[in-house]
Amino acid sequence: MSETKKEVKEVKEKEPKYSKEEINDGKFMSVLAYLGILALIPYFAEKKNKYVRYHAIQGMNFMVVCVGYSILTSILSAIIKVNRCFNYWGYESCIKVTPGWLSVILWLIGIPLSVFCIMGIVYACQGKTKELPLVGKVKIFKK
Repeated sequence: MSETKKEVKEVKEKEPKYSKEEINDGKFMSVLAYLGILALIPYFAEKKNKYVRYHAIQGMNFMVVCVGYSILTSILSAIIKVNRCFNYWGYESCIKVTPGWLSVILWLIGIPLSVFCIMGIVYACQGKTKELPLVGKVKIFKK
């Protein structure tokens, strides 16, 4: 047997096995795990269903990443402000505005987070236990 076939076989064996009953009973709670603060519900409510527990832990880790992104966005937006002054009928008005380039960059960074959220929901509905790309490597909450 070639090395790649052995590696694939080892990966399949490491994947946790859940009963169909566990998966069907836990789909709703597993979807909740990827909906922001609602991830707390399956994390604290479902201790026995291992399928829900897997998605709840991944959802909590995803929520921490999203909160970190929000904090970073807020800090950068507060620090990098530009004065924009306008003159209306002889009255000058100045406001502080986040530059457009920063807003676009932060928005572009947020798109993959939305895609990962959708991926997690799809995986939960399909009965799969795949890690989310990039975010799945974050292991703040563990079994």
